[in-house]
Amino acid sequence: MSIPISIPMRLPFALTGARNTEISRQLGNWARQDKRGVAFGSSTGWKLPGGAKRSADASWMTKDRIKSLDPAAAAGFWNACPDFVIELRSRTDRYRVLREKMDEWLATGARLGWLIDPESRSVEVYRPGRETELRTNLMSIEGEGPVAGFVLDLTSVWEPLPD
Repeated sequence: MSIPISIPMRLPFALTGARNTEISRQLGNWARQDKRGVAFGSSTGWKLPGGAKRSADASWMTKDRIKSLDPAAAAGFWNACPDFVIELRSRTDRYRVLREKMDEWLATGARLGWLIDPESRSVEVYRPGRETELRTNLMSIEGEGPVAGFVLDLTSVWEPLPD
């Protein structure tokens, strides 16, 4: 007889899940074609410098950095911060918490981050050592730095249900 184990998790609402899948799909497809790095989905955990364990809604890391990681730790949380992170705001997320998380990503090694808010149709762009840039009413956003060449089509993020 097995005993059910309750593992507390914050599960996304259906529309947030559809949006997140679209973002991860686009990043993953681009990474496969680009070949410089690997894309990761929202279920990937990272052990950041300082010991915190975090997960982004989507992330990307260069293959060169991946190759430099301890091979013995490959099956567990990687002791690293991805080069690029995307956080997707759901209607129950608090901006303060998400912005603190974005600051933590940058402080521990991310070179670019996007905080996407479908309700306001905005993207906050985070870069180390620079002020956060707010972009609104975009239909797409172009990557830069580590993900130069990546373009995220936001139309299916804003409206995740097909006609």
